[in-house]
Amino acid sequence: MATISADSSCCLTDSTKSQVCSVKEKPVALLSDSDINKIVERKLLSNNFRVLHWSLDNLGEINGFLGLYYTLSVTVKIDDKSKHFKFFAKTPPPTTSPQYDFLVRSNTFNKEIAVYSEIVPKMGTGKGPKWLPDYYFGKNNVIIVLEDAGQNGYVNLDKYLPFDDEHCILVAKTISLFHSRSLILDEKLRRSTGQTIFDLYGKYLEEVAFIETDSAAQKYLSSCIKGACTIVDMNEKLKDDEATLIKNWITKWVWRLPELLKTSNKFRNVMCHRDLWPNNIMFKKDCSGKTIGCYLIDFQFLRYSPPAIDFVICFLLSTDRATRRRCNESLIDVYCDTMKKELAAEGLDVEDCLPRAQFIESCKDIQGLALAYAVANMQIMLLTRQAVEEYFIGSTDQLEHVVYGDRRSDLVKNQCRIMKSYQPRITEIIEEIREYLAANPDKC
Repeated sequence: MATISADSSCCLTDSTKSQVCSVKEKPVALLSDSDINKIVERKLLSNNFRVLHWSLDNLGEINGFLGLYYTLSVTVKIDDKSKHFKFFAKTPPPTTSPQYDFLVRSNTFNKEIAVYSEIVPKMGTGKGPKWLPDYYFGKNNVIIVLEDAGQNGYVNLDKYLPFDDEHCILVAKTISLFHSRSLILDEKLRRSTGQTIFDLYGKYLEEVAFIETDSAAQKYLSSCIKGACTIVDMNEKLKDDEATLIKNWITKWVWRLPELLKTSNKFRNVMCHRDLWPNNIMFKKDCSGKTIGCYLIDFQFLRYSPPAIDFVICFLLSTDRATRRRCNESLIDVYCDTMKKELAAEGLDVEDCLPRAQFIESCKDIQGLALAYAVANMQIMLLTRQAVEEYFIGSTDQLEHVVYGDRRSDLVKNQCRIMKSYQPRITEIIEEIREYLAANPDKC
């Protein structure tokens, strides 16, 4: 694991691989000694310390789709004692990657910094359980530094294993806590100034991935349709006419995602995460194994949408059909009860802001959207670690072909061969599409 030392010449290079940076490699310094002082001061809420040493270590194989991950280690002296701190840091992906081009076009990296530095402080996190990691520092286009959630006991679950009932209940509560904060701020703004959250933060709440006029988005959706139809064709249980109907529906509805994801004129909108799946949810257990904490992370796709967008899509991406059928009503209860409690603590009546009946109606209303979103994106979300490292970190020239181009079918077939749970998880979504069409023939 390479160390980027406290040398102020440390830079983010094109490769951003495990190597020591030098001043010759230019272009932008990741962190300076002054930055480190700010980070520690925010951590300690005091300036009574002296930094002895710090290093930024590339986590190597653990990388995200839209960034490279690091551990920031800082040793400080407080009075006569040394103390060691660890933080999580994220930088943009390699500049050679198509994902970097997306990040520049969409401004998602800076958007996440704004979420932590501007929006969350404005709306607050509430008095209940923490639902996101602490923020310490952000430098536009360069780096964001957060609480090292892993160091504090938080972990991601295996994305191939569906969440059980215990985790689902905690997720429903956590999503509601997040939504309640934006709803409370939105409601107070409406009553005091006539404004909405969108009036204040609209530039951060626009759709960035699925845009009708964006050529890269069109390429991605086209590739997703190819991949989804490939899995439909691999399902021997479907009759020919059923397979054709499903593929036609997928083609129609996946293309419509940019339209379907727009802010609603029918339902109340709140600040939505819009990218809730197992990799963006972390859990903490106590010594007895009981799950006691849940963090939502990676706020790069924040939107102003009906809360059902997060609720329904999250459970489609993280659970199996049996769990969804068994727990749907109870999870709605958890979400609505949590929302009622949080709003009441601020002197608001949930029935005036987000009536339970409206929330349930919106969950049903966006079912088609959620299924189209899931069948399109699970192909990439469920890629093996090896595939993620190969395409998103290593041979990024191939990423263009498998994510945005005409080789998605090959990618999907290969993943089905090497990861036994890949095909069944997506096939479950296809089976739900079949049931959805049978129950809603007007949606064909």
